[in-house]
Amino acid sequence: MPKAAIAIGICFILFGTPLIEAIGNTEENSNIISINYSFDEPVIKKVVVGKNEYDMIDMNGLSYGSNPGEPCLPAKGAYILLPQKTKVGKIIATPSEKVFLGSGYKIMPMGNSVPLSDTPQPPIPNKKIYNSKNPFPGKLFTKVGIYNFRGYEILVLMLHPVQYIPATGEIFYYKHITISVKTKEDNYINPLFRGLEKDKMEVIKKVDNPSVADTYTKKMRKSSLEEYDLLIITTDSLKGAFEDLKNYHDDHDIRTVIKTLTETGSSPEEIRDYIRNAYLNWNIDYVLLGGDDDVVPAKMLWVEGLDENVEPYSTFMPSDLYYACLDGTFNYDGDDKWGEPTDGDNGSDVDLIAEVYVGRAPVGNAKEADNFVSKTIEYIEMGVDDYFKKVCLVGEYLGNYGIASYGGNYLDQLIDGSDADGYTTVGIPSDEYEIYTLYDRDTSWHPSDIINCINNGVHFINHLGHSNWGRNMKINCDDVESLTNTKYCFIYSQGCYAGAFDYDDCIAEYHTVKTRHSAFAVIMNARYGFFWTFSTDGDSQRYHREFWDAIFGEGILRIGKANQDSKEDNLYIIERSMMRWCYYQLNLLGDPAVALRISNPPDKPSRPNGETVVKVGKTYIYTTTVVDPDGDQIYYKWDWGDGNISDWIGPYTSGEVINESHAWEKKGVYGVRVKAKDTHGLESEWSEPLTISVPYNSESREKHIQYLKVDSRIYKNRMFTKYFYLARKIYRLSYYHNLLLSSLIKN
Repeated sequence: MPKAAIAIGICFILFGTPLIEAIGNTEENSNIISINYSFDEPVIKKVVVGKNEYDMIDMNGLSYGSNPGEPCLPAKGAYILLPQKTKVGKIIATPSEKVFLGSGYKIMPMGNSVPLSDTPQPPIPNKKIYNSKNPFPGKLFTKVGIYNFRGYEILVLMLHPVQYIPATGEIFYYKHITISVKTKEDNYINPLFRGLEKDKMEVIKKVDNPSVADTYTKKMRKSSLEEYDLLIITTDSLKGAFEDLKNYHDDHDIRTVIKTLTETGSSPEEIRDYIRNAYLNWNIDYVLLGGDDDVVPAKMLWVEGLDENVEPYSTFMPSDLYYACLDGTFNYDGDDKWGEPTDGDNGSDVDLIAEVYVGRAPVGNAKEADNFVSKTIEYIEMGVDDYFKKVCLVGEYLGNYGIASYGGNYLDQLIDGSDADGYTTVGIPSDEYEIYTLYDRDTSWHPSDIINCINNGVHFINHLGHSNWGRNMKINCDDVESLTNTKYCFIYSQGCYAGAFDYDDCIAEYHTVKTRHSAFAVIMNARYGFFWTFSTDGDSQRYHREFWDAIFGEGILRIGKANQDSKEDNLYIIERSMMRWCYYQLNLLGDPAVALRISNPPDKPSRPNGETVVKVGKTYIYTTTVVDPDGDQIYYKWDWGDGNISDWIGPYTSGEVINESHAWEKKGVYGVRVKAKDTHGLESEWSEPLTISVPYNSESREKHIQYLKVDSRIYKNRMFTKYFYLARKIYRLSYYHNLLLSSLIKN
């Protein structure tokens, strides 16, 4: 979530700063966070919608935040980290001198966001606004809300650098807007604050003022003997079916634990409480829900938005976001509508920034679990293969709605990225991938075409077209069951209801768990997907573009995290049209900890080379090397066997011999190993360990060498073997067998 912030600072000032716009209460000598945002000069162009000609304003890096019928004006999201133990007192917006762009303009109204399955109409101007002589929106910012990420409080604003007077057609803008947040002391510390360095590293990527993260003090936590990365929640009867996945992750440095509903509780509220405790006590980052909705229940969240006629459009939908965002209850008022915008703490918005990243294996029995687990492991394990570079974009005819008539017009924005519709996203690079299109816009295509595409091996499929719970991409559940591919794909679809896993076996479930073929994971809508009339700036499209921006632009390869990032990048326009609807419904049916294979991981590094018998406190140099199949640059991580594990060091050229140094502070025997990752974040296996002996004193060094020569199997991978177990057999009491072991080493 990169942000452009020119000046960031925390200072103390006296009340009296010239104010252009402010909300909230203030006190003198309040703590101030001040951030300056800069904006490029707008570009105004003519557009034709139906029979009407309008003017359209584009500003580099800004998107459109208006609602249907309002003038379509650029806006920018601001993500401001609040210092620890503070709360917002007042928000002040101070602009630079306004720049007049002219008059007589008729700005295009924002289109209506409608279900892909409905018939839309051209955008209709709001008469009250378009007849007004007052500037629109008439304010420099909108407060979206205050959200929490792992105990860090983030203020989210939408900035409005462009102002429009509809009655005269005048347009002016500001080159700079300075946002000053006056904060007040508050001794409250969010109970989800863990004080972990990894949490701090994550939050500084999300906000415009990362230096404020230093105000969050490290929390003294009791050390836990248990620490995990991934929590799998399933039933007693299905637990065994997920053991292979647990073991695989454990072997590849994703520490995994399986818990059943007997241990967690079976209601959504109990499951969420258990996840919260695991997050706090085990430091987990990922959760896999191992069951369909009738096995591991989904929380049904209530959401509403605006349909084509600007009338309320509401429903309940299964949303695993409830298990990812752990602040509050999601039901502040205690009614039957969980997830309302006032259901957060004290009537604020619900938590929308995730503490953990969630996916679901929608299985109903052991066979389906085996399908899911096998495909997941085989996808990760597959060696170098051309299919990893194959992509299919599937766009259908949507209706006669101008540029919005064809899904292909939307999906083209995923190729090499796009700055269409006022915002910029990185896309799938066409110089690295073979991109195949099935577009109704270009030629007619049939169900057999997508079936052949999948069977022949394709890595990514992106789809925009009409769907329902049993039909997507012009194929049905029976077609999915007949697939024969053994090279599994990832599917992202904007189609309606394709991911409605609370229904009886939706097509997303057929892709992921009903067969040993097709997809290892999908992201699909639980209810309607939404596009806009006569525009490609659809609500579902926003999330689709930001997902691939997370992968190729931000380097977020784990699909659970990338899915959530696509939502948080759009958080500042959460109240626009159907954005909240889509935020809730985009569920991942797949393992959230799996990283997409956008490149091949490096080979296993060579065993470290260097001295094997060393002195306490003396620094020694060790070397290793590895080749990356794609020629990517490489980072290395060293595990010195004494509890010290380095950060990622690099980058280095593929095949380059690199060295790193270390000193051991205690005598003993250690295993040194190293692993590599490429610039895409894909990691190798750990190397074979090099056994290092740190003798008790220098006089015994030669005896140590002789001892190691006698039987190098005494230690392997930091585990005692032959002589240890012999000693334990002879001396049953631990005190005596430890003495024997010590004697063996010393003599």
